[in-house]
Amino acid sequence: MLKLSKKIANNRKCVSFVSNSACSVKSNGVNEKGNLKPFEEIPGPKSYPVVGTLYKYAPFIGDYNAEALDKTAWLNWRRYGSLVRESPGVRVLHVYDPYDIEAVFRQDHRYPARRSHVAMYHYRLNKPHVYNTGGLLSTNGPEWWRLRSTFQKNFTSPQSVKNHVEKTDNVITEFVQWIKDSNISHNEDFLPFLNRLNLEVIGTVAFNERFRSFNPEEQDPNSRSSKCIKAAFGSNSGIMRLDKGFLWRLFQTPLYKTLADSQEYLEKVAQKILLERVHFFDHDDENDSSLLGYFLKQDNLDLKDVLGMMVDIMMAAIDTTSYSTSFCLYHISRNPEVQQKVFDEISALLPTKDTKINSCIVSKAVYVKSCIKESLRLNPVSIGVGRLTQKDIALKGYLIPEGTVIVTQNMVASRLPQYVKDPLNFKPERWLRGSENYENIHPFLSLPFGFGPRSCIARRLAEQNICITLIRLIREFNIKWMGDELGVRTLLINKPDKPVSLSFIPRNE
Repeated sequence: MLKLSKKIANNRKCVSFVSNSACSVKSNGVNEKGNLKPFEEIPGPKSYPVVGTLYKYAPFIGDYNAEALDKTAWLNWRRYGSLVRESPGVRVLHVYDPYDIEAVFRQDHRYPARRSHVAMYHYRLNKPHVYNTGGLLSTNGPEWWRLRSTFQKNFTSPQSVKNHVEKTDNVITEFVQWIKDSNISHNEDFLPFLNRLNLEVIGTVAFNERFRSFNPEEQDPNSRSSKCIKAAFGSNSGIMRLDKGFLWRLFQTPLYKTLADSQEYLEKVAQKILLERVHFFDHDDENDSSLLGYFLKQDNLDLKDVLGMMVDIMMAAIDTTSYSTSFCLYHISRNPEVQQKVFDEISALLPTKDTKINSCIVSKAVYVKSCIKESLRLNPVSIGVGRLTQKDIALKGYLIPEGTVIVTQNMVASRLPQYVKDPLNFKPERWLRGSENYENIHPFLSLPFGFGPRSCIARRLAEQNICITLIRLIREFNIKWMGDELGVRTLLINKPDKPVSLSFIPRNE
């Protein structure tokens, strides 16, 4: 371990930039651009002409799995080290060391770029009557910044997020009552119920729209809420595989058709909500605190921009928050001593079960929020963060060319003992300053919502929703895990790979 620590310390170097013209750089003692080792010398699986390393993902002959990229990343780290080269159709670099991850993100480009959602970008640009752009998730450059800088004001400011606490708590309180009335069994997968909850929350907060997801008629597969949830998953589930493929560019493959059909349904729902809102209000509604109400007041957005953002919100919010909440409940329910500490904190904040939650209570739920942080360390939203280099850079003595896709492997790195003590144990105290178990974890080790201006626009809102959900559920129930050990399916976002099997035992306190 000592030798390994020294090796890691020697690798803690910052990135240097290399312009397209000859200039000197300093990276691990290399002073000339010409002396940097070429990208092709970075360790990685053997690459062949035309197919590159795509054969590694092929059925039967390959040992990589597109829906188990966490395991693929672990294999790569064990075989090749902290920098790994791949070329599955594009040039890819996997980065594991948090110091190298920090170096990558300390780029000075104004508009961080990434290569993802390329099929969705293609789909939207081919519908100019519906969309102005490929949307916030898939657009790069100044057009991305126009959208981001306008939309983020009401998403990211702490005060605007606090304004949604009461509405969110009302919806989650209804959900808790529904669980009690329905007598939910551990034999039922709890994840679909969380999907319905988060559709309801985001509908209320973002659009001032109730989907009534738990009404009996909405349980039907052909109902609006059921089809919205299916369309969100249909959009998210194929994006990573479409990013790696090319046949969809030539003809409509089944996977691309699923994406297109899913996007089209979300468009239909968003258009109906948007047109009803625009036609209903002849003037600004001062009482409308929804995100949509804010969007419609922005001068540099038109209805096509707003529609694209509404589709992005539904696509991103339902699954992402549901999966993250599932993993939180999984870890807390498997650690009774942690759950007891959570309950003790919540009981002090909510003397009775019907005490209303406000922003002050959320801010004081420190241990609950440390549980969320720890769960996101072990089970982040995705395996890591993607960037597309917009100039040549030098990293660890290698020349990383412009146009390289960099993937930071935070999920694997967060589970390595050289960066975290007892990394596989669920220990919320490691995030609590003043705790004897507090750890000064590298700030770039766990990045569940990304980094910088390209980070998740709804991060604060998602964390607040998860926090209120945990507060309400654990105040009402003693929760026990009844299933097998939970892993992930690495779609665009990490999905539980098994049913979320929970037993809810009512508390008498």
